Amino acid sequence: MAAAQTNPAIAEAWGVIKVLSGDERARALAEAREKARMDFEDNYNGAYKEGEQKGRLEGILEGILEEKQEVAANALRENIPAETVARLTGLPLAEVKQIAALACSK
Repeated sequence: MAAAQTNPAIAEAWGVIKVLSGDERARALAEAREKARMDFEDNYNGAYKEGEQKGRLEGILEGILEEKQEVAANALRENIPAETVARLTGLPLAEVKQIAALACSK
């Protein structure tokens, strides 16, 4: 093989391939190690992507909640009753009352 003559890493890999191809047990072990490595990599990449998607969703939901709280604060400053604000924003009345206490102090 021409590439094996010019690249030491390829030459070494080619030597390993020659040894493994002659030893059934060694080849089976090498294949099992490679499969385990690939399975690990697939699982790791899948978990990473899942975590990334979960993080994005949590960020979106946090942004929606912050927007509702801001709308609630603005409505309360316009003297809209807390019960109405809670109903329109979907925020719990207790949370709207907390926002009211902060909004009125500004």
